[in-house]
Amino acid sequence: MTTIDLTIHKDRRARAIQRAKERDIIIPTYAQMKDPSKIPAKIKDELKGIGLWDIHPRNLFRINWHNQPPHPAGRLAGSITSSFPPR
Repeated sequence: MTTIDLTIHKDRRARAIQRAKERDIIIPTYAQMKDPSKIPAKIKDELKGIGLWDIHPRNLFRINWHNQPPHPAGRLAGSITSSFPPR
């Protein structure tokens, strides 16, 4: 079995932080994803001008635990069932 390497490489982390700053990418905290009311008003105002499906770093703030599946089929109802066409 393969294990996940959780080693923190300080040089890589510093470079990733620098690149995010250069590109004006703000990553939401877990607290903000859990409770969207904790997202700063400035970010909420920016989101008003950004489309839901636009590829934009601020859309990271739209990812949270309150998202709904796109339609009822997106939910699993207890067990997975399959139907196959007759032979």
